[in-house]
Amino acid sequence: MSEALTLSPALQDYLECILNLSEQEGTVRVTDLAAKLKVAKASVSQAMNTLAGLNLIRQQRYGPVELTKLGREHAERVRKRHRVVKAFLIEVLNVPPKVAEKDACLLEHVVSAVTMERLTEFLESKVGTRDPAKPPRQENDIKEGEHMTSTKTRTLSELSPGMSGRVIRVASQGELRRRILDMGLVPGAEVRVNGVAPLGDPMEITVRGYHLSLRKSEANDIFVETE
Repeated sequence: MSEALTLSPALQDYLECILNLSEQEGTVRVTDLAAKLKVAKASVSQAMNTLAGLNLIRQQRYGPVELTKLGREHAERVRKRHRVVKAFLIEVLNVPPKVAEKDACLLEHVVSAVTMERLTEFLESKVGTRDPAKPPRQENDIKEGEHMTSTKTRTLSELSPGMSGRVIRVASQGELRRRILDMGLVPGAEVRVNGVAPLGDPMEITVRGYHLSLRKSEANDIFVETE
């Protein structure tokens, strides 16, 4: 997709909303967009005319709204940036989800598209934040040529007493994931294994100056990068 296409924050919001509604409902109409974005139908119609003129959507008169291939590419890029930045705010900075949702939108709208693109790339490659809608990459998915990096990545449960690492991903879901994050085991945090019970469970660790006990089943879902 051409980087020459520059859209206003409002039009980007429309594209992302169309993408989300199309996946949830299948058919997207002007009334759906107006209700979701809390704007007048006349404003939506005007925005659809602009997007159609840019070949980002298709819409028959009074008919449903459909993304073109170019429009879907742009919408997916906007959504990915939003999700990755939001995940970073929640998982690394411990920002409450509702605040993170609002701040992610603000960040998207006050910096350039180029800066947001670079920021997204940095968060994914350096901090370990990923689009939460995508499943975590498994060890078997590592491609040939990546072995130099993958040899330093292992689960926390694989570390021996005295070993340290930096958390890069928490694969747990739901309540367990929230509990692990609340313990301070968020991407970027340094963790040290102090000891392991005789039967291997639980583990005694230190993270952010706190001494914690962690079950092996929980540690299996925490991926760390070691030196």
